[in-house]
Amino acid sequence: MRKAPSVVFIREVEQQMSSSGCCGRLSGEFRNESGGEPVFAERREMMEKMGPLYRTLRDRFGESVAVQVVDPRNLPSLLYILARDFWNYDVGFRDATRTLFRLPVCGLLLNGRLIGRGEWPSEDEIVDILDALLAPAPERRKTQPLPERGG
Repeated sequence: MRKAPSVVFIREVEQQMSSSGCCGRLSGEFRNESGGEPVFAERREMMEKMGPLYRTLRDRFGESVAVQVVDPRNLPSLLYILARDFWNYDVGFRDATRTLFRLPVCGLLLNGRLIGRGEWPSEDEIVDILDALLAPAPERRKTQPLPERGG
């Protein structure tokens, strides 16, 4: 039996940085005292961009794709998920090492391989890759993971 593809979003959560807890976040933007500039604006932007991609994957693929969101500060969970995916999807030593040493604060992993770093791939790119992975064996075409994005 074929394993469901594994998509892991690595993304910081607001947590204690903005006084929000496990039940939600405070609304609005936090501004610094000196200039009134938004604090953590780039994190908020990445969080808001991830939402539609996450919803698209959940709505389109449901339980046929394992989708998880992990905070990069939760290293034990992240390492467990990576080890599991390295084993389940036969990720070679070179690719596994590269992924481990280039773990971003914000990124996307597909079957244990880093395919988005610092920005999210487009919905169409991810949907196309997952459609190819989920296609019946005779129709399945060989696809390469997306090239890594960002620095």
